[in-house]
Amino acid sequence: MNGYGKRVLALLAALILAVSVSGARAAGEEPVTGIYTYEDLLALAEAPSGRYRLMDNIDMAGRAWTPVDFSGELDGNGCALLNLEVETLGAGTATTYDGNYKTYDTHFAGLFGTLTDARVFNLELCNVKVKVEADTPCFIGSIAGYSEHSLIEGCRVTGILELSAHDRMFGVGGIVGYGSGSISDTEAQVTLICTDTDAETRDEQFMGGAYAAGHLDLTGCTVDIDGYDSDHGYVHNGGLVGMYILYPRGLDYEGTITDNTVTGQITFFEDNTNRRAYCDGFIGEIMNWTFINGRNRNTFTRNEVFDYSVDLRPHMCDTPDLTRTVTEPGCDTFGYTTFQCKTCGYTYTDSYTLFQHKITKWVTVKAPTETETGVEEGKCDRCGAVEARELEKLPPTPPVSETPAPTPSPAEEPAPARIGALPILAVGAVAALAVGGLAVFGRKKKR
Repeated sequence: MNGYGKRVLALLAALILAVSVSGARAAGEEPVTGIYTYEDLLALAEAPSGRYRLMDNIDMAGRAWTPVDFSGELDGNGCALLNLEVETLGAGTATTYDGNYKTYDTHFAGLFGTLTDARVFNLELCNVKVKVEADTPCFIGSIAGYSEHSLIEGCRVTGILELSAHDRMFGVGGIVGYGSGSISDTEAQVTLICTDTDAETRDEQFMGGAYAAGHLDLTGCTVDIDGYDSDHGYVHNGGLVGMYILYPRGLDYEGTITDNTVTGQITFFEDNTNRRAYCDGFIGEIMNWTFINGRNRNTFTRNEVFDYSVDLRPHMCDTPDLTRTVTEPGCDTFGYTTFQCKTCGYTYTDSYTLFQHKITKWVTVKAPTETETGVEEGKCDRCGAVEARELEKLPPTPPVSETPAPTPSPAEEPAPARIGALPILAVGAVAALAVGGLAVFGRKKKR
């Protein structure tokens, strides 16, 4: 929506926010800040403990994003961030633990680098891409690389996350990389790729459709995972969780993993003579059986390969020959482009576009003037919805300037009147000469 209609919605949203702010202040809470644009979203980094509400879908394509270390509240309000791309690690670090309780000072990446006592709910990440190369211990996730006592509720994620790393401890999670807290009523349809770039170091690697490692509670989540893991150390892979571990050592905590559904597969290799090769539909390795587990369902394929010479990826063509099919956006559906490789058949979607009504006829309902904007309305050809947009003011009418007729200078003599091409005086002189001549020629010569 644009123009006049968008301004009306913005005004209504502002009124709703004003009421929310008044209530929050009365209750002693921090007021909610509305996020309408990419520039508004950047404000999260300036006040990371604030309360925010997404007020419209935002297309992030082509816009740089640095992961934010967040400790506030983000209400997605049912809106989506499209085409979010993350290629850098966040500034914050935290301690992570492997299965032997060795600790690592770890970096993170995602929409948020770290979440600390935060809450994120009703948010959609559509076509998120997290692609990071790291030479330090690292975890990545779509919503956050790390969660500490944070809540993620009612969210939806689609996209691809890829990590290339080699330093001892790293992993990829569809929603969160590593941590504690809870994820509930959240959907993730994700492609996960984790590549160990050092064949000499025996690392600890983790991959999970919901999260890679830690002890977050999972309730009512749906995960569709397409995973690819190439590792020269120890693999911990799960459709939901790579490794479930209570940390720090000695923590007394009873968790919950119930009513979750998993579909998909993980293709992996573990190039290691002292093999573990953990990979399961729910949890790859369970370090602590201190959680309630029930009513979980999975249709999952564990696909281990033994060729360690080629890193695993969704498509293995060196030079994919791609066809492109564009699906236009609808009134309440995003548009996108489908790519399919003619060689191997691999198919994926990319380049999502915002909702858009199809309006071919606009009618002016208020004509613009030089002092006021106008309004025109159009009716969607598909759904009948009426949209309004603003017409710019008319340009100012230029002033009319009168040019006076030139007047002769007092010093100048008026030009003689002309008849034809000769002056009147000249014509008279010629006539006089002619008459005189006749008189002379007509006289008789005296003798």
